[in-house]
This record gives sequence, C-alpha cells and structure tokens, in this order.
Amino acid sequence: MSAREQHVLGCLSQGLSDKQVARALGISDQTARTHRRNMLGKTATANVCALLYLAYREGWLPWPVQGAGVHECID
Repeated sequence: MSAREQHVLGCLSQGLSDKQVARALGISDQTARTHRRNMLGKTATANVCALLYLAYREGWLPWPVQGAGVHECID
C-alpha cells in the first residue's frame, strides 16, 4: 500500500467518509474514492469494513485508543 493509501486507511478507520477524508488530506473527493477502491482491490476485500478488519488483524493499523478524537486521521 502506498503512503497516501495508508493515510486514507487511517482516516477511514476513524469513520470518515470519502468527502471528509478528502478534506482532511487536502485531496479531491474523487482521489479519496480512487484510493479506497485501489485498497479494496489490492486486498481483495469487498467493503471498507472488511478492509479495516484486515488492517487491524495484520497490524497495519494500531488498535483504537479509547478517548482518541474521532476526526484525527492516523499516519
């Protein structure tokens, strides 16, 4: 996964929509959707929920910490 896809993944893990991801990372909505679609294809997952499950299981994302801000994207 590219560095930018990892940033998008971190934002998705916080529950952000594609539009919110785009705003948080300073990219277009379409670019955010493209990154999401590419990650789903690379991991052969059917949806964002399955992608996030895989990311946590494989250690690509740290487990959420209670009290962390909902709109903080993870690097």
